[in-house]
Amino acid sequence: MNAYGYPDYYEIAFSFRDPRSDVDFLEAAPARFSRLKLRSVLELASGLSPYLAEWHRRGVGYVGLDLSPHMLAGARARARRAGIPLRVFRRDMNSFRLPSIEVELAYVLLGSLYATSNRQFHSHLDSVARVLKRGGLYIMDGVIQARLFGDNRQRWTIRRGGVSVTTTYVPEIIDHLAQTHHEHLVMEVKEKGRRRRLESRVRHKFFFPQEFVSLVEFHPAFEFVHWCREFDLEKPPRPDTQNQVILRRL
Repeated sequence: MNAYGYPDYYEIAFSFRDPRSDVDFLEAAPARFSRLKLRSVLELASGLSPYLAEWHRRGVGYVGLDLSPHMLAGARARARRAGIPLRVFRRDMNSFRLPSIEVELAYVLLGSLYATSNRQFHSHLDSVARVLKRGGLYIMDGVIQARLFGDNRQRWTIRRGGVSVTTTYVPEIIDHLAQTHHEHLVMEVKEKGRRRRLESRVRHKFFFPQEFVSLVEFHPAFEFVHWCREFDLEKPPRPDTQNQVILRRL
């Protein structure tokens, strides 16, 4: 049973996010590094569009892009209930065009970059560049890995409204030389005495820090401008935590 096919449980599993704090960071980065006034954003792997309401509250236009029809349907339903207009598109993040869209900021969070090779990563950057205005920023969270061979298993439980969701994330190596792995996601749901196990595997590529910087330097549309950790521009990256990288459109 595909974990991404059950938006209500997925929303509970990832409700640890703080949209206000995260959007504070996503606004602070353009204020320092962008050459444009922030008016609109594109969230890649947008899922249920958890940041839509916060961007709307701040008067910033929001566009989402995701591949899961279940997640997009869930995002549209939530937006309707909140009375907030929403533009979301079902596209492959590694090869897409949105001819009517231009934004000053693009971002992808929680390591949700689904490129499986360096070539595909460059195709991904090509696609983002077509939507992102020159001088705008692309912020990527959790996409660089400094500990490919370490134990990166994560497990947490969140309870809400009589529903308990225990989530386990395990990166499973596929090919050491190609630096590919499966993002193995398991959600164990307990609701009204019933148990349900939801599971997904999605193929990723690990990007080491200096490899990532080199790939960006060789791409004609982007430059590397900053990296940090814990959604704090003042904290330098570390190998034992989730880091953010900031690129600027040339």
